Amino acid sequence: MQLYLIRHAESENNARLPYQRVEDPSITAVGRLQADSLSRWLNTLPIDVLVTSPFRRALQTSRQILVDGRSLQSMVWHDVFECGGCFAGHGQTEIRPRPGLGRSLIQQELPTAQVDDTIGEAGWYVGRVKETDEETRVRAAAVTRRFAETFGDSNVSVVAVLHADFIRTMLSHMLHGVADAHRFGPLRNTGITKVDLTDGGWRLDWLNSVSHLPPKLITGVEW
Repeated sequence: MQLYLIRHAESENNARLPYQRVEDPSITAVGRLQADSLSRWLNTLPIDVLVTSPFRRALQTSRQILVDGRSLQSMVWHDVFECGGCFAGHGQTEIRPRPGLGRSLIQQELPTAQVDDTIGEAGWYVGRVKETDEETRVRAAAVTRRFAETFGDSNVSVVAVLHADFIRTMLSHMLHGVADAHRFGPLRNTGITKVDLTDGGWRLDWLNSVSHLPPKLITGVEW
């Protein structure tokens, strides 16, 4: 399997100060241009499957990838969200968990996608508290196994539209004993990291590529 781990396009939160963040922002005008450049670049590759986070910014980035009517199998997974989960507020005493988008709203964003059965109308994060760092590491390991078990050691090419910190946490798990991905620099919006599953193990092919973007569209604030 060839797995392209892609950070979502610039969100409204990325363009704001941390204390101004909201729980589920849309992408910005710059983000739409980034997603368009990403889509045109991906059209040059034989991609088979698209997997996306249920956050609005990831769904909107994924929608742009599918805008040209590409015949891609697309999936919304419940377990590939950003570290911490869906929450409003800033600072440990002000965090308020939020439910996230419900199933119908997700399907409005990506009508052709297969949505995990665990995502209901009340929201994909409903009834949960803010995720701890240890819970994120456990989830990243489980998601890595899910990719391996779902797509296997094959020639399938998978694009996954995810989030900076979660991509970093997955990479630290995949490359355990080789590299600590938490020491990597900022992962850019729509930056592409490619890993290959071969002989039962993960191999980093390239990291955080933004060659599909003109310099003025390269952004990478992480909050």
